[in-house]
Amino acid sequence: MRTITIFVVGLLLSVVLGGAPVSAYNGIELSYASVGNFTLVDQNNSEYKLSDATEEIVVVSFFFTRCPDVCPVITQNLKLVHDTLPEELEDNVGFVAVTLDPKYDTPEVLAEYMDLHGVDWPHLTGPTEDVKEVWSRFAIYAEEYVIDAHDDNVSDMEGQVHNSSVVYVRPDGTAEELMYLPTGMTLTSAAAAEAGWSLNTSDTQYGTMINGIEGYDSPADWSWWWSLKLFDEATQRWEDSPVGVDSVNALEETHLAWYATSANISLLEPPMGDTPSVQVVFPDNTTSFTNVSTFTGYHLTQGAFDGAEIDVDVQDSQFGHFLNSIDNVSAPADWSWYWELHSWNDTSAEWEDSIVGMDGIDQPMAIAWASNNTSNDAIPLPGFAVVEDSECDGHGWVMGSGSRAHCMCDDGYEWAEDDVLSCIAVESEAEYTVGHFAYTYILDEEKKPRVRYVDDSWLASDFVEDVVELAEREGIISDDSEGIPSVGLLVSVAVVSMAAISLRSKSE
Repeated sequence: MRTITIFVVGLLLSVVLGGAPVSAYNGIELSYASVGNFTLVDQNNSEYKLSDATEEIVVVSFFFTRCPDVCPVITQNLKLVHDTLPEELEDNVGFVAVTLDPKYDTPEVLAEYMDLHGVDWPHLTGPTEDVKEVWSRFAIYAEEYVIDAHDDNVSDMEGQVHNSSVVYVRPDGTAEELMYLPTGMTLTSAAAAEAGWSLNTSDTQYGTMINGIEGYDSPADWSWWWSLKLFDEATQRWEDSPVGVDSVNALEETHLAWYATSANISLLEPPMGDTPSVQVVFPDNTTSFTNVSTFTGYHLTQGAFDGAEIDVDVQDSQFGHFLNSIDNVSAPADWSWYWELHSWNDTSAEWEDSIVGMDGIDQPMAIAWASNNTSNDAIPLPGFAVVEDSECDGHGWVMGSGSRAHCMCDDGYEWAEDDVLSCIAVESEAEYTVGHFAYTYILDEEKKPRVRYVDDSWLASDFVEDVVELAEREGIISDDSEGIPSVGLLVSVAVVSMAAISLRSKSE
């Protein structure tokens, strides 16, 4: 999906919004015109006008709820300001917060944010154009830039999926190109190969059954058995697989676990990172775990045939994996022919007899399996089964073969109803984030900005002093007021920092 980044830039408009720091205030003293009145929507989905803020001094801040750093600190700073105002100013100072992300920050989202931070002053949102108009009054300008989304943490196995294929030439000379579509059994076998686990499997009318792992075979009385678990990213929990291991799409379910039902299920750990992984909890409550981060000719072979629902017998030995049979066809006893591996040479654009086994081919895009009496010239070039522009309606490519073939639709497209080989446009909001300079203003009774603070690098005690200073200048309190309670530097920093860290952790 494409990503929209909003850069919110604070502009100092020299004619109208000129300001310079002076000694009377800790923040930047301003000489602005009134921002006037405006209407947005608050966290209760009720209309809110700035004129509703009837206090003689109004603090206006800008934030967004998905902000990971500055905004939570500013909110906690303002909470400390609110809580440490001198008693005679408590009814004279109001607070208002305006979102920088109106597309995401709905009234419901704002209410959750307020509850998280323990604040109760109005938090405002509304139609994007209305909110932008408010930004402009406070010298905040928004401009959108479109950039391509990317993921630098894609595993080798995931990165090799698109267009990886196996050309399968039958003994009668007919050929089929199988696209890579690994199943749960593919992932389990690959993990077992990397971790050195022995597997005891059997083929049944219901598909492949895991009968034993590392010599722990399930008993005939079914007092326990090997249960397949899938990790649910949404709930962050391991769940029973609703289908057999052959029907699990390992491109979507990248984390599997095999659990002996007599063991302690709490021993299953949440997977770490995006690299495909398999966990095992044995009957004696010992555990094992491995990632499957590499992509070899073995993975491509097993995944392509599994995805096409063609039975392939790949056996493991001390010399690595070797292919014994395809579709229950194996080499005859007299070895008059046998299955031979071919690799594609990108430079010469031709097939070659592989000089290494399938485990020795790293990052393959195309390999071929054919009888050894098949010449390289007789093997179709890879890509003869690759999706044409007319397929997937020109908005995707086909993954899998046979009954498992389906479109991998481009961003902004999805399967048509009851047709997995068609891609139709869908309306969806693009993902985006917000980058910005965070301004917080102190306004007088005429709604003129008088003091501005930038970002979160300020102390609540300094802010309170400025509110008191403005109140004295405006005659709200007398100059001989006792002023604010002493809030020391270390206390302010500690309180706000700990609150921000705690709330950020909860938010994540």
